[in-house]
Amino acid sequence: MEIFHISSAIAAFGYAVAAAVSKYALAKGAGVLRLAFVANCLFVPTFAVPLIGNTNTIDWSLIVFPILTGVLFFLGQLFTFAAIRYGDVSLQTPIMGAKAVFVVFIAVLFGTETITLPLAFAAFASMFAVACLGFSGGGAHRVGLTISLALLSALFFAGSDVMMGHYGRAFGAAHFMFIAMLVNAALSFCLLPFFKSPLRVIPKVAWPWLLLASLLMAGQALLLNYTLVRYQSVAEVNVIYSMRGLWAVLIGVLFVKHLQQVGEPINLKIIGLRFAGALLMCMALVILFYPYQ
Repeated sequence: MEIFHISSAIAAFGYAVAAAVSKYALAKGAGVLRLAFVANCLFVPTFAVPLIGNTNTIDWSLIVFPILTGVLFFLGQLFTFAAIRYGDVSLQTPIMGAKAVFVVFIAVLFGTETITLPLAFAAFASMFAVACLGFSGGGAHRVGLTISLALLSALFFAGSDVMMGHYGRAFGAAHFMFIAMLVNAALSFCLLPFFKSPLRVIPKVAWPWLLLASLLMAGQALLLNYTLVRYQSVAEVNVIYSMRGLWAVLIGVLFVKHLQQVGEPINLKIIGLRFAGALLMCMALVILFYPYQ
């Protein structure tokens, strides 16, 4: 087991915790797009931390790549929130598991990474695991729209990860990450016209949860992207990062009574399906780590 396996798992857990806090903030009236805007703005100071004392040389001839990465990251978030707002979130979450598979396809298509057969199997297994873990058990509405938006989101995020892993170190890791998130934050101002109400009307009770969710999301994103830039094993990192679906289910089970109070009941009828998803996730990790044993 490598260090990046551990950091990827920690980032996955951080995402699950951030998602749980985000649900609570939304239940308190934060608003999906307003939460996205605040989170993206907080990404900037968070990703500025690695710049402190950094004296590495920057290859400005590659400046187009961190800018493009920021655009892809923003588009991934844009389609994620579009799927949440206009589609069915019970489908959106599991479909995002396709990101690991998209990373494999992009890596093979552009030759950015060597993809072994076990790694490809692990990516597909993790995708099906996330689907089982995220399925709500109820009838989905706007199926076609939700699938389209969520798949586009997964594709853009996969492209962002591949760019980060392949070009980050050559440009200068800390500056690459910061510029990408700066571009993402700047593009986030395009969301302002689509707010149902301005930031100032967010209930006071929602602000602590909104800020906590944003900071947690920014922290796990920093750890994930640092892992991508530092170790460049984008496909493996994404398979392990898919554990966020498993962590989300476990957090949901642990806090079932609390989640029911904020409108997120646990349906006992789908426990079997989620158990199958957990087994598939374990299978994906076993397949992934088998060559190292």
